[in-house]
Amino acid sequence: MKIFYGITKSNFGGAQRYVFELATEAQRRGHKVKVLHGQTGVLADKLQEAGVETVSLESMRRDVNVVTDIKSSLELFKILRKEKPDVFHINSSKMGGLGGLLGRLAGVKKIIFTSHGWAFNEPRPGWQKIIIKFLVWITILLSHKTICVSQKTESDVKEWPFIKNRLVVIHNGISTFDIAQRTDELFTVGTIAELHRIKGLDILLAAWSKFTKKYPAQLVIIGEGEERINLQNMAQNLGISDSVVFKGFVENARSLLSGFDIFVLPSRSEAMPYTLLEAGIAGISVIATDVGGIPEIIENGLNGILIPSENAEVLFSSLILLAEDKGLRERLGANLKHSIQENFSFENMMGKTLQTYL
Repeated sequence: MKIFYGITKSNFGGAQRYVFELATEAQRRGHKVKVLHGQTGVLADKLQEAGVETVSLESMRRDVNVVTDIKSSLELFKILRKEKPDVFHINSSKMGGLGGLLGRLAGVKKIIFTSHGWAFNEPRPGWQKIIIKFLVWITILLSHKTICVSQKTESDVKEWPFIKNRLVVIHNGISTFDIAQRTDELFTVGTIAELHRIKGLDILLAAWSKFTKKYPAQLVIIGEGEERINLQNMAQNLGISDSVVFKGFVENARSLLSGFDIFVLPSRSEAMPYTLLEAGIAGISVIATDVGGIPEIIENGLNGILIPSENAEVLFSSLILLAEDKGLRERLGANLKHSIQENFSFENMMGKTLQTYL
């Protein structure tokens, strides 16, 4: 098949990771693959290194702008009409909406949209949520199938008119990977996340300010984003800058998971985060918020600890619990590793995704 993948941004968050892995594996299996993305970035670089053809849509932006949106739409339509892919697999809100419409106009046989989480679940004004829901509904209607990466993602929209039979749940999957040998013996709590408000890292810093009064430890935050300066200022104002390390973007960050005693994901909204799957493969104990698809990965008390979002006190007490009980940390980490290997394999995800293309 001739398979085109489309995504708005070319950074390397969860959605970009998803596109990279699907595109490289589809090409390895003999399909003709091309990835259309907004501007340049880590995703484009990694795809080119892997030998996957890419097309940069220079006018494509995440933010709404009439001029650039018209330019990117014309550019995208010309490509689809000329090359006529068998499948156009679109990801992220902007590429989803434009790609669905333009794919239909260009006569693409199969348009697949993957939701990596709904923007209407993010903290924002009610009127914005109404508009976003309408645009999401249109995107699903324009697509032949919409892949929901968690049961929660599906349940959020499945009662909407005319779309129930267009939805399919395919959990994100992961393969084993190499993990670096640990060198630092200082007790370490860590996270890997884009530095956006939705990730709840301000809640983690608030909890950490209390935790470090009881334990000598370091907090390692791997990732980059627009909230970095705000988070660094918050750490300084709380007097915890000496114990918080902002590593920024790190290539192959998951290889550093061996340096964490506890992995924390305090998100306000999630769909099916890869970082939890990675922490599971690494066998690390996890504390995560009970939002989105996270409870489909973490069973509280069995293979991790689930906490409510926006609650620094419960996060603090959970950190204390795991810090004081090494046996519990090891048991939770081992159980999570077994669960991820059993239920979230990349082979399963890839096979089910290719089935939607037929």
